[in-house]
Amino acid sequence: MPKTIPVLVAFLILFSQWPVHAQQNVTLPDVSKMKLLTTQWSSHASDIPGKQTRMDFYSTPEGQIITVYSYKSRSIAFSVHSNSDVQKSYRLFIDPTGNRLFQEINPGLHWEIPNWAR
Repeated sequence: MPKTIPVLVAFLILFSQWPVHAQQNVTLPDVSKMKLLTTQWSSHASDIPGKQTRMDFYSTPEGQIITVYSYKSRSIAFSVHSNSDVQKSYRLFIDPTGNRLFQEINPGLHWEIPNWAR
C-alpha cells in the first residue's frame, strides 16, 4: 500500500472533526415598535470626509439596545447589546451585498461602509 494512503486517511479523519461554521444571514430587527433613544453620526469611511454614517439607537422592552447604522438612508449594519452588560453581549452585523441579509462580524474589527452602499 502506498505511504500516501494512510496519511490521506488520517487527514480526512482529522478534517472531518473540525467544526464547520456556516455564515448565518439575519434580517434587520423591526425597530418600528421600539423606542428611539437618540441619533448620532460617526465615520465609517476613510475616503469620505466627516461623519457620514447615521446611528439610530433603539430600546427594546427587554432592555436590549439596537443600533442601526445607515448611509444615504440605506441600512448597512446593526448592533445589538444588553443594556446591563455591554461587554459580554455586544454583537455586530453587516450587510455585505445589499440584499438586506446581515452577517455577524467580530465586533472588535474596524469596518467601513460596504461598496454597494456608496
